[in-house]
Amino acid sequence: MLREIRDRLLFPFARAAVNAQSTLSWWRARGKPDQVIFDRPYDGRPAMLLALYQKGRVRPDVWRMLRAARALDLHIIAVNTLRLQTDEIEALKEVVDCYIERPNFGRDFGSYRTGFLHIFDRGWSATCPRLLMLNDSVFFSETRVPAFLRDMMESPVEVLGATENFEIEYHLGSFCIAMDGSILRSPKFHKYWKKYPLTDVRPAVIRNGEMKLSRLLRRLVSCPAQFTALYSSERYVAELADDDHLLDYSIRHGRNGYYPDAGWKRISPLGLVDYIRSRHLIPLYQSAAGAAGKGGGVVVETTVQELEERAFVSGYEDMVNYIRGLLKDVSQFDPERTRTLIAAYLGEVFMQGSQIHQNAVVLLRMGLPIIKLDGMYRGMFNLADVDMLAGELAPIERSELRRALMDRPYGGDTLIGWKRAAFMRGYL
Repeated sequence: MLREIRDRLLFPFARAAVNAQSTLSWWRARGKPDQVIFDRPYDGRPAMLLALYQKGRVRPDVWRMLRAARALDLHIIAVNTLRLQTDEIEALKEVVDCYIERPNFGRDFGSYRTGFLHIFDRGWSATCPRLLMLNDSVFFSETRVPAFLRDMMESPVEVLGATENFEIEYHLGSFCIAMDGSILRSPKFHKYWKKYPLTDVRPAVIRNGEMKLSRLLRRLVSCPAQFTALYSSERYVAELADDDHLLDYSIRHGRNGYYPDAGWKRISPLGLVDYIRSRHLIPLYQSAAGAAGKGGGVVVETTVQELEERAFVSGYEDMVNYIRGLLKDVSQFDPERTRTLIAAYLGEVFMQGSQIHQNAVVLLRMGLPIIKLDGMYRGMFNLADVDMLAGELAPIERSELRRALMDRPYGGDTLIGWKRAAFMRGYL
């Protein structure tokens, strides 16, 4: 409570400090031109625009992703806000067609802007059939990347994100969006990037970048069905209906991390029972006769609190037995109806907030090759989540992922003073 009060009192100063830092970064970057280190001629292939934040050496998982993209014969434009060593740049020429270094200001949308303006100025958008915009704020799983890149680049969908985000308003995660050439040639799309205001202030980047870009792309597609995500909630719910293993896996691998201010639901036995009880179960304190007078129903034999003290629930069968144990008359138990309700509950939890944070392990199992690297920092993952994610990866990748996630522990615990106040309001 004292920390929350202190955060509220410090927040005006914290916001001013973040704005001042952004202004200072703008001042330092002012007048420093972007440097095109190398740039091969473009021949009309599908393209990938990659925003990088890599110093000295490119991360191994990014290297593996770039080799997979090269195998698909994509024309790759990489824009980096830091500097690589000379020998690393030489090595990069094997897989990248255009490499640009720019001042470290504007976050990933600043790099996107540089890349798109480079594409527009050279007239590449006139012939580019499809482009994937991507950044390195995610970890790339090597075994899943090739199929994922093919799915993103060969899809007929005009605007296809990797995942959705239901926080604030529906939008696509800007860390990975593929778009048709017709979008690239839209005057409104050109205008958006030419007018995009650079800033390091995170809420402004989310508002003017991620949110505004999604709204624009939604307007530019030919019909609503042409704006969606490859790993959408609709896809998850459809697969749940036919896949008992995914149903069980989702229950066993629900998110453990808890960031209290997010307010996103997590999969839990009590959450499931509350979901079903509020719609289909009559509480114990109502008599059967009274219940019948109100339309009938199933009578609960045991309170949720009592059952919580004596039951350990893990997978789907445990969930089913948990619900069966609540019934006074077991003959009333309907396995098919119970499965339908459990799947509906999982689907509703899946749709909470940012999909890549909320459902990281399940999405990885479904085939999504990317893991958001701020998962622990934002409080969405804990070590149990990290272990589950690592367990889905090849041995060579496990230590890389653990290191990347654990190098950025939850900011609410590690930051102090005005930085914590800024973090808790989403400014850092």
